[in-house]
Amino acid sequence: MGDPVIEMERQILSALCRAEHGEPLRHLARESLRFYRWREPAHEAIFEVLMALPAASPENIREQLPTRITRRGFPDIPWEQLFQYPAISKSEVEELVRQLLQTPSSR
Repeated sequence: MGDPVIEMERQILSALCRAEHGEPLRHLARESLRFYRWREPAHEAIFEVLMALPAASPENIREQLPTRITRRGFPDIPWEQLFQYPAISKSEVEELVRQLLQTPSSR
């Protein structure tokens, strides 16, 4: 089994990519995770790209993410997988964020 922290990071990024909970989730992520030390460097790059996009639809994110991630030096990220996770509730995302911030390597 893989690293559970990396899996939590993927789930949060997936929810952000699919824009399931719109601007409230983007705001939560932006405020809560801006100083989080991502375990996976590619996840940090994805997060930064997502936060730099204006409030975007999932279609817009799908269109822009590959190019923007490649420009950041991650041309081989399997970003499509982020759109394949099952949907999770806003409260589940909030719980994942809380758990990430409590991991020893988060600062």
